Amino acid sequence: MLRDEQADGREDSKLDFDKKFYQRNFFKLERYRVSADLREEDKAEENEATIKILVPAAAAAGKVTARFIAEYQPEDKHYVALSATSNGAGTVDALDSSLRKLLEPIYPFISDIRLVRYGVTNISSKRGTSSEVEVFILATNGEGKLYYSEVSSVSVIEASFFALSNIYNRYFRDEYISCKAAGARKR
Repeated sequence: MLRDEQADGREDSKLDFDKKFYQRNFFKLERYRVSADLREEDKAEENEATIKILVPAAAAAGKVTARFIAEYQPEDKHYVALSATSNGAGTVDALDSSLRKLLEPIYPFISDIRLVRYGVTNISSKRGTSSEVEVFILATNGEGKLYYSEVSSVSVIEASFFALSNIYNRYFRDEYISCKAAGARKR
């Protein structure tokens, strides 16, 4: 189940901004990997995430340093594969750090996004450790605009990654619309 609404409760238009729109114009996930290592009981857990995404080559041109260019590139030259690894205070923080590391050079507005609230709820407790969880994220752009995303999965990491992605997609959509509007005003 995926429910992704604006903070005022209005659902996004699925006609204009569907999954393919974001994958074509913003980014597409190739894969992610997370690890949580506890080496000694009295030491803090070490968390790391690696993400590989595809972004439009035109958007990335001249903005991405060579260290983020993935070794294997897609045959479709319209896209470039990027990869980054980050540590974090937890696995979700590590995922967020890796994604930001790849997206901020191309889309600077990402740096304005602040996660205000993150929560996880067990929504099917009858299945024990294979229960479905729902991840809730509330974010702001620093100008008072709020978005939230709720994603459910049996994997808290998967739900967290896609909830983060949904938040970033909403801000990208706003930037895309404002740039289109500004371009229309200049004509």
